[in-house]
Amino acid sequence: SAQAIRAHLFSVGRPSSHNALNRRRLLGRTMAAASGEPVAEKAPTCPVRLILFCTNLFIGLIGSQLIPEGMVPETYFTWKKVIKAITMFCVSYIMMHVGFHFDIDKKHLSKYMVEYGVAMTAAGFPWLLCAIYFMFCLGTSHNLPWQEALIAGRFAAPTSAGILFTMLEAAGMKETWLFKKARILAIFDDLDTLLLMVPLKAIFVGAKWELAIDLVFVGMLIFLMYFFLHRLALPATWPFVALYAFSVAFLCEMVHFLSSSELTDPSDLCETVHLEVLLPAFTVGCVIKLEEHDEPNHPQPHRNQSLSDIEIPKREWGACIHADNVKLCISAVFMVLVGFSMPALFKPSHEEAGHRRLAGDGHSVESAGAGMIVVHVLACTVLMNVGKLFPACCYRHEVNLKTRVALAVAMMPRGEVCAGIIVNALALGVRGTAMTVAVFCLTLNMTMVSVFIFIVKKLTADGQETKGVNSANAAVDDAKAKGDEVSASAAIDPAAITFTCMSLDDELGPDSGKGLYEVQM
Repeated sequence: SAQAIRAHLFSVGRPSSHNALNRRRLLGRTMAAASGEPVAEKAPTCPVRLILFCTNLFIGLIGSQLIPEGMVPETYFTWKKVIKAITMFCVSYIMMHVGFHFDIDKKHLSKYMVEYGVAMTAAGFPWLLCAIYFMFCLGTSHNLPWQEALIAGRFAAPTSAGILFTMLEAAGMKETWLFKKARILAIFDDLDTLLLMVPLKAIFVGAKWELAIDLVFVGMLIFLMYFFLHRLALPATWPFVALYAFSVAFLCEMVHFLSSSELTDPSDLCETVHLEVLLPAFTVGCVIKLEEHDEPNHPQPHRNQSLSDIEIPKREWGACIHADNVKLCISAVFMVLVGFSMPALFKPSHEEAGHRRLAGDGHSVESAGAGMIVVHVLACTVLMNVGKLFPACCYRHEVNLKTRVALAVAMMPRGEVCAGIIVNALALGVRGTAMTVAVFCLTLNMTMVSVFIFIVKKLTADGQETKGVNSANAAVDDAKAKGDEVSASAAIDPAAITFTCMSLDDELGPDSGKGLYEVQM
């Protein structure tokens, strides 16, 4: 049926030069509508979402330098506590959505071992490269101890699963091998990052019995994550997800308060205990069973019914705002908060002398000059992206070299999870030039996401199946060569033809759909 439409449209003549592009795009949609194929949307050249995130990160970064100048120390300390509390809620909400995407086939766990190994290595190389750079290359007065460097360098490890999935779907690659493989690797990448933060924290704060609470807590979370993976039928609309995120953040902050307050521990029997929200929130997202709810079928009103007899369907208040819009707003606010969490970059300010973690001994270090920070940012950006090229050395028996390199490039985007690791490092008391470099590396990486996706598209252009808009020109050319082979008895869906004719009439003139209708006849 699609070939018949192509042949007839070609006989009418090629589109005029001034309207060629619009006609070809419409023809692409026509082919997809008639053949039942999904239409691939073109990826945005400059995604608005990424611009929003980067702008908000800069706004927060500028605010973190200006706000302390207008506050007395007591007010500033309260401001920091409020910012941290809201940040923990946003991190919790975002990590729950990451958990929603995590799924494994428990009957074939062995096949995931290779995938987890590749993801762990792809996360490990950028981490180690940046950690070594923070240890030896920042300058004598700015190099970090190895314990702090391991935590600060971890920001380079996680791939942004949300940004990656969104951009690859927008690029029309949802059904490709690359998308399916990148989906698994990105989730395992984030999971490995979260799990490794536990021993890194233990190394940083030293051997203290309070860490046993963390270990028991993490063990319970892993147990729940595995045995109740997407099995609990809990409400998953955005108001409930926000409630779960608030509960997780509140629980973690209450544990910190009860273990650090003089009211509950006047004799200072134990050190401050703080449970990180990243893994608990991820676990909540993993155990919730997501169901695709169909729109309700409301009864049609009878012709003899009056308006007062017709039952108006009730709509939940949470459905008035789309969940994606809520997540976008929370992510945008989170980026501002990440900037607010930064200490003074170029001059000392009134920071908290003691920190709210087991480490406790915060220290203030003057940052390097602006010129050196630019050099460090460029160097770390290269290292964190080169480290992600490891997947190009794997899967040799499945795909060619270009596709493997494209997979590695697809793993380079960073986002909210990376920002969460930066917030975590700041909360542990890591300070200095390294954290400044980390924030600017994240910002630069996010501005390069479109470049990464463009490279992926170019590398996979030869082997990727083209559909819809991308194949409009090829469809016209193929119609001339294969027009004689079209079967007269080919069935065409009348609904698709009616829609197609209406689209042609609306966009190209009242007579443009006439030829297509004649094909159906």
